[in-house]
Amino acid sequence: MTNMKQRLRNLFRRNKMRARATTAPNNPDPEPPKQEPSKQKPGKQDASKQEPPKQEEPEKPPKEIDIEIIPAPPAEGEMPSYFHVGSLAKECLINGFKIGAWQMQCTTRTDKDFYLNTFGEAYPTMESVFGGMEVFKEVDNYSTSLGWFTNNDLLSEIAVRGMSFGSRLYGLLKSTIGTKDEVTFQTKLKCGLERDPVKVELVVPLYNDPLFLGYVLVAPVDHWVLGYRTEYNFDEKGFDKHALCLGYNNGRTEVGLKLENFEDLRGSFFQRIGDAWAFAIKSNLYSSENVKQFAIGVQYDFQNGTMVKAKLREDSRIGFVYQSKIGKNIDVGYHLAFDGVDPIGGVHRIGVSWGFHC
Repeated sequence: MTNMKQRLRNLFRRNKMRARATTAPNNPDPEPPKQEPSKQKPGKQDASKQEPPKQEEPEKPPKEIDIEIIPAPPAEGEMPSYFHVGSLAKECLINGFKIGAWQMQCTTRTDKDFYLNTFGEAYPTMESVFGGMEVFKEVDNYSTSLGWFTNNDLLSEIAVRGMSFGSRLYGLLKSTIGTKDEVTFQTKLKCGLERDPVKVELVVPLYNDPLFLGYVLVAPVDHWVLGYRTEYNFDEKGFDKHALCLGYNNGRTEVGLKLENFEDLRGSFFQRIGDAWAFAIKSNLYSSENVKQFAIGVQYDFQNGTMVKAKLREDSRIGFVYQSKIGKNIDVGYHLAFDGVDPIGGVHRIGVSWGFHC
């Protein structure tokens, strides 16, 4: 059975980031400087100093933003994916800290087992609103969905999964129709094969989508995984990414390392202390562009659906998150962040999130 709460969160986040990528201007040029009148005499221009007029470069399609994916825990008998490496640290340091001014999600299940999902968010301010709605239906090993988003995108998904010759197979056909400025159509196929200790997953572009994605994951011994991930851009006829990963997770201790393009090395560490406390560290250990990123966080689980978290970033940004439940079907979250160097005069952020599951 699909985890609808996790599905809705990832569906919301992926399409929110996609909407930002498609609506943001592509490298907007500043206004050209005003030209001063030439001091040369009329009719005597230095031809050697005259520059030919610049030709305007064709506008490149926006590139999708790389998203920090936080997958749901693998079901019993399933292998983890490439994105599970470091997932406990990401859950501690990211989930709840990305709430904007407000966020609301609602899932309703009908008598016919149809799921009606709605979601909306103002991020990072009240003026930046994104949302949508979705109808989802699952029957045995098949599922289908149809969604609409406020950026005028229509999304449809058809998925199937099953077992064959001792291997777990799955596939998902995803199509997007954009209607904002002009009608556009994109479609791609996500498919995978899992046979312990190997898992392979591919995202194959079928129409009007330039990116071919894929990863291979191997679990040679218990709790350890090794993986390789790649991205190939058919428009640019080249690879955008090569990445290697190494992960360890025994449920209480998690260590993750990822090397991207043989230039950037990122690492994460997560540790539970008792049943309630846990802390996490996430950092880029080496960057070819000398960019320093670091985050450390701690969380306390009251074991009754309530959790509090705190995080400190490398830029002295401090954040707090409070997550709780009202009954069985309502999740609430509150987020507060401020500048640790100047708590009073610096930038502040307050966010509220509500989730309804009926």
